[in-house]
Amino acid sequence: MSRPVHAGPGPLASLALMLYPPAWRERYADEVRALLEEAGSGPATAASLAVRAVPAWVNPPRHLHDRGARMRASVATVLVAWSALTGVGAVFVQLTQLQGFRAPGHPLVQWCYLIFDAALAVSVLTAAVGGVPLWLQMVRLARRERRRRELAWLWMAVVVPAGYMAAALTALTVVHDPEASGSWWFAGFAVLGFGAAGLASAGPAVALKRLAPGGPAVALAAAASGVAAATVALAGLASAIAAAGLCLWTTSFAGYHHAGLAWAYLLFVVTIAATATISGGRGVRATFAIPAR
Repeated sequence: MSRPVHAGPGPLASLALMLYPPAWRERYADEVRALLEEAGSGPATAASLAVRAVPAWVNPPRHLHDRGARMRASVATVLVAWSALTGVGAVFVQLTQLQGFRAPGHPLVQWCYLIFDAALAVSVLTAAVGGVPLWLQMVRLARRERRRRELAWLWMAVVVPAGYMAAALTALTVVHDPEASGSWWFAGFAVLGFGAAGLASAGPAVALKRLAPGGPAVALAAAASGVAAATVALAGLASAIAAAGLCLWTTSFAGYHHAGLAWAYLLFVVTIAATATISGGRGVRATFAIPAR
């Protein structure tokens, strides 16, 4: 009697495999696909795979990364997550602090503003101190090896934000107050800003993987990424608490009374902050780990 033939892992299982860290997928994905093709897969199998992706991120097998690769992977992950949280912080400032919403009688919101400002400032400064030397090292390496693609990826960190700022300033000469001119204008600025931040952070992350630099600049960037991740996560959580407080106590602006938006904002911040801090922590541990002999 012939054995049943399975078409493959299935779309749900394939999506679940994409949740795993890149190093894990490079080592185990083919084996898992072969097992799924042999045994078949369904929603329960896909759900089990997805759940097991969490410990693969939180506590990845050490043999999948050498010390330098672990630091580079952490720096790249923190860079993308940090950019997302910083972008969210910029929107938060525009919608709350710059408009003067304070929730009188509830000092929690004001304290959250102060924590947000201080933590974000420390995070930006730390990211610059730790990231610029590594960026310069990769630019020199790409030039020396004549790797034009990697050099183009690196310059995206400068060109894309500059292009966005130029476009925004040009648009502001036409629309002096985007928010007062309608929600679509402000939403457009925000969406373009997030897209620019994503491209600006993805460029160095791709170059970091392809060039695989090493030395003190990588160690400094990994250590700084841990501090930057922790402080930007603190800033994000402070902004989420402030947004919840405004939703509960501020009556002067109806936009803060949509509880669903506040919960979605909190979920987004917690998810990205957890990603940044976990990866940053692994990078810091790799930085100070004693190299194997």
